[in-house]
Amino acid sequence: MCILVHRSPTPAHPWNAQLRVITIPAGLSCASELIAVRAVLAELGIPQPDDEAVCWCGAPVEAYRVPAQRHTSEGACVAS
Repeated sequence: MCILVHRSPTPAHPWNAQLRVITIPAGLSCASELIAVRAVLAELGIPQPDDEAVCWCGAPVEAYRVPAQRHTSEGACVAS
């Protein structure tokens, strides 16, 4: 995975190309975090599958991967 995700109480810019970091608001639910990360990746032109967020290299953004037996709204996220 080439992209990192950072949570911030006051995110100024969602994408830092130099650091390859997506910044999302702190305090979002897991489902909202997944939506936010996927939205940034989609804006960067990276096609997103239905059940996870993927990097431009094709690797899943691990904190936002949804296990196959779950629905998107039930996916777990890992706080960093």
